[in-house]
Amino acid sequence: MSTALANVYLIGAPKSGTTSLAQWLSAHPEVYFSVPKEPFYWADDYPRMGAHYGFSDRRSYAALFASAEARRAAIRAEGSTIYLYSRTAVPRICATVPDARFIVALRNPVELVVSYHRNQLVALNESERDFATAWRRSLAGGLPDTDPLDPKLLDYPRVGALGAALSRVLEIVPRERLHLLTLDDLRLEPAAVWQALTAFLGVSAVPAPDFTAYNVSAKYARYPTVRRLTHRPPDLLERPVATLRQWTRTTSLPGVKAIKKRMWQPDERPQLSSETKAALADHFAPDTRLLASLVPLDVSSWLR
Repeated sequence: MSTALANVYLIGAPKSGTTSLAQWLSAHPEVYFSVPKEPFYWADDYPRMGAHYGFSDRRSYAALFASAEARRAAIRAEGSTIYLYSRTAVPRICATVPDARFIVALRNPVELVVSYHRNQLVALNESERDFATAWRRSLAGGLPDTDPLDPKLLDYPRVGALGAALSRVLEIVPRERLHLLTLDDLRLEPAAVWQALTAFLGVSAVPAPDFTAYNVSAKYARYPTVRRLTHRPPDLLERPVATLRQWTRTTSLPGVKAIKKRMWQPDERPQLSSETKAALADHFAPDTRLLASLVPLDVSSWLR
């Protein structure tokens, strides 16, 4: 069974360099990375995610790795970042693919939740553009006036609690099958990160990528009505739009990528007040200390 599925899982954290890692790995001759990067299949406690993107059943998911190219690859990988927070994804993977290995990229939680909030605006799960307001609402257990694919996606304190999330993973995954890195190191020393990652995977570090950064959070929908139609269609159009949405995420047809790129416009990065930054750092400090006790990485700067 494991030969037909991914054997490496890049499970998070979101907005921590995972798209860059996926792009770099996908160009490696010994690696096959799924298209799309995030099928969400194993997280059945986020049921609308798999259904929304078209990979809620085993047959559609296995088809991602059924090509001759995928079967020839030593490494077959996917990168659904909600697996880090899912209560069921990692246990399901380990039960089905006993030799599965996992990669987790970590980021300062203060930076992570701000960038992640922008991503939820793009995904139409969030409607409040001011991060500080959305954060206070989340702390109080509230939700925006949207139709989120899952309420847990908007639990910003939970998303930033990397120590708690990683602790759950380590209850199931042996240390030798888990590789950790930080976005800080990815930015400052990408070649060293690449060397360590390829060593963990057991593949050659050559050819090395050019270390271009991908999916930087600096965009917003150019055509909001089109975005809403394709991602929150009326019930009557849900099935055909879902089919179209899945096709655009998996096709390599020339021109589709360019059309998708035209759907976005640049967006300014939010500016947080010093008070908000301090409040976030104080909130996440206990979890960051937990994280520091779990990983052989220096995250002390995240406590400042």
